Amino acid sequence: MKKVISTVSIFLFAVFAAIAQTDAEVTDAQLKKFADAYQSVQMANQEIQQKMVVAIEKEGLTPERFNELYEANMDPEKEVEATDKEKVKQEAAMAAIQGIQESSQAQMEEKIKEKGLTMEQFQGIGAMVQQDPELQQKLQAIMMEQQSNQ
Repeated sequence: MKKVISTVSIFLFAVFAAIAQTDAEVTDAQLKKFADAYQSVQMANQEIQQKMVVAIEKEGLTPERFNELYEANMDPEKEVEATDKEKVKQEAAMAAIQGIQESSQAQMEEKIKEKGLTMEQFQGIGAMVQQDPELQQKLQAIMMEQQSNQ
């Protein structure tokens, strides 16, 4: 299950990793918008993960077995015994997951826009937060405040 989740989380990692370093400052208002958007994306991400698990199970595999087969496909040195039937199920589940990922990207971009940021702003702020411990602390404080106000 963790590998399925990490497959979904690639979106957020890719979003932040794709941005070049910038010297721009992040205002408190921008950071608050980012926190709102990030939390919204995280909630959508949880829904997407559930859809992926359902897609895997619908093909007749457990998430754990899917992950074993997936890892074996990705790492030629890793050997896993699998029947032809399991391989077909894994391929079908993978196709379903790819479809879910493609449709979910637009959904996540819309959630970011709803919070008042463009995708580029979200990515830029995310990259700056990753590289700046002070911004990380500010973001954590904003998110903790938001959670306590709910």
